[in-house]
Amino acid sequence: MGRKDRTGKHQRAFLPSRLSCLSCLSCLSCLSCLSCVIVVALSAGSAIAQGRGAAQPPAPPQPNPAAPLYHATGEQYRIYNFPGTGESIPYRLYVPPRWSPATKLPMLVTLRAGNTVDGPYRAGNDLVRIAAERGYIVVTPMGYRGLSQPYYGSRYQIARPSAAAPAAGWTEIEDQRAEQDVLYVIDLVAKEYNVDTSRVYLHGQNPSGSGALYLAQKYPERFAAAVVSSAPIVYDSYPFDRLKGKVALMVIHGDQDNVNPIAASQKMADAAKAAGVETVYATVPGGTHLEAYLTYASQIFDFLDKHKKP
Repeated sequence: MGRKDRTGKHQRAFLPSRLSCLSCLSCLSCLSCLSCVIVVALSAGSAIAQGRGAAQPPAPPQPNPAAPLYHATGEQYRIYNFPGTGESIPYRLYVPPRWSPATKLPMLVTLRAGNTVDGPYRAGNDLVRIAAERGYIVVTPMGYRGLSQPYYGSRYQIARPSAAAPAAGWTEIEDQRAEQDVLYVIDLVAKEYNVDTSRVYLHGQNPSGSGALYLAQKYPERFAAAVVSSAPIVYDSYPFDRLKGKVALMVIHGDQDNVNPIAASQKMADAAKAAGVETVYATVPGGTHLEAYLTYASQIFDFLDKHKKP
């Protein structure tokens, strides 16, 4: 019955239960306390279940020590299987004869121009000839598909009248995979050949120059310098600040280029300098649209030699 109060009436015996409710300061009653606990528990369980069921990205490709060309030197055509699709994706690779597993050589990633990984190796193969002299690995990813207008995820249009829209003719997923292909190939070669990752450089020509600028600002931790040739972009929204103090920039343009305007490249270089990016601009005497950077290869490697990540 409980004890009597001063009036002689019996008090109810559920006072301890009331006290236990008052101890739950954030709730109005025991029932609301229980509701809070149930809701929190259900939410946590749902989050855990969703985490367990979420699709995980495919594992990146790895070098295969059993492959026929593993650790080979010289000029090579390679393939790897694209994670998630299993497609065989080609890339072209040059490794100087001086390379050995104990060496750490720098690497130039030159994005393809045109529809083939052979594009950067024209004009007597000057790019590879100078790379051999300087001790550089050179690699050219396909960019997933051999389609025209490879922008590698970039949306910075080439600055010329009637220029095609970025990634014209590409599906969104193809364009995304073109970007991913570049990263896969960089990592594959870097692991197989023990690349000096403080000296990885990026080059692009025409639309792939826009791709190089895009990748450089998105992954500035990966690249010590970038070179763009005949690749002036519409730079109004380009984040030059992401390159500042991280990625040096070289802009070159041939004075015989009849496709892209040389003045646009000069203005882009000036804008980069004004934004605080370490920038070098060069006009290539006699340089044509396709071959200016190839005939200027020696000066390009001079520029790259001066830059490395801390």
